[in-house]
Amino acid sequence: MKGYAANAQIMADVAAVIEQARREGRDVATALRIARVTLAYVSGPNPDPEQAKTLESFDQHLKTISK
Repeated sequence: MKGYAANAQIMADVAAVIEQARREGRDVATALRIARVTLAYVSGPNPDPEQAKTLESFDQHLKTISK
């Protein structure tokens, strides 16, 4: 349960960063890049397969919206 609670807190923190960026007038892509860096940091240098898949998907979405 501790791991789940920690992950939930991290996601809440990421959401707060995105919301703060939005309030400061930054574009959504910038806020998402901040979230992506945060998630990569949490995943560490060797993410498990699920984390790696999520990060890859996140990258694809960032590429799509930045076009």
